[in-house]
Amino acid sequence: MANVFDKATWEHFVRGFTLYDCAIYRSKGYGFVLVEEQDSRDSRPRTRFITMATDAPMEKRFGVFTSGNFGFTSIACSTSPAEYVAVDTRNTVYSANARQKGVESPLDTQADTASPSGGRIVVQKLVRAAGTLYGLGTYRSLYRREGFERWTRLNADGSGLELPADAADNDDYWMTLGFKDLSAFAADDLYAVGGSGDVWRFDGKRWQNCPFPTNAQLETVCCAGDGKVYISDAKGCVWAGRESRWQKVAQADLAWGHQPVDAAWFKGRLYLGAQEGLYTLSGKELVPLGEVDTQAPSAMVSGRLDVSPDGEHLLTAGPHGACLFDGQDWTRLFSTYDFV
Repeated sequence: MANVFDKATWEHFVRGFTLYDCAIYRSKGYGFVLVEEQDSRDSRPRTRFITMATDAPMEKRFGVFTSGNFGFTSIACSTSPAEYVAVDTRNTVYSANARQKGVESPLDTQADTASPSGGRIVVQKLVRAAGTLYGLGTYRSLYRREGFERWTRLNADGSGLELPADAADNDDYWMTLGFKDLSAFAADDLYAVGGSGDVWRFDGKRWQNCPFPTNAQLETVCCAGDGKVYISDAKGCVWAGRESRWQKVAQADLAWGHQPVDAAWFKGRLYLGAQEGLYTLSGKELVPLGEVDTQAPSAMVSGRLDVSPDGEHLLTAGPHGACLFDGQDWTRLFSTYDFV
């Protein structure tokens, strides 16, 4: 265990909150989204952002910002510039870097977020792919971060992310079209997935739809080190392939609400993160990671996933703590139960 908090900082910054998402910049640098625990529904839970450099002294280790205006927030870390950025489903934006931390102007004021049906695009996840941050939205919407309060909506650049002709008249497209996740082999080889089997690839010039063998609700995509693209659905079933060639490689039947939310390829293994903890492939099945790795962390301190930009560390966070993996050993960074 390498506890990054002491009793005082834990009580001050974490007590009364649960972890919701995580991001890693380096082996000693992380960012977390925490949500306030509440018994009442009369008020919106506060969201707390904590960035940390665990090789700094305790009194200089943490950057903390708390707001009551966020909900269902996703965080990611870019490298150029080095910053943590978070976006919620209301398109509110938070960022933290060496010069500043705080709320930016909403995404709605930086790029077109109008949906075809007259509503607003909902950004469902923020990811880093090929070093760049992308917001993944409903109606096949992708937003590329260009800098502080600067976003470009890729649907508007003429690169081929088309919508059906009746998109303005069909409310079902809110669910049946992507996107939920995005991954990349390189800046000119990206895959985005979501909706009912909605898979797209960018070749550096244009986005093209990839025929996919199921209309199941897709949740995650991972461009893996073995050259394959792995895609999971809401039940945890996994397909592998590229472009128009796909094969189901794992069967699963996860309960609704426990579907995969993150996917990562790390040190030769595919990891899927879900509310119930971490999963991986074993033969033709998706299995809890603990079945193939006796050191695997529990669901209390695992589930959300991010790989460091240098590819050397895997960060995972659950509702009550976080762990770091270097390919050999799991290190528990902190846990609620350390301070009970």
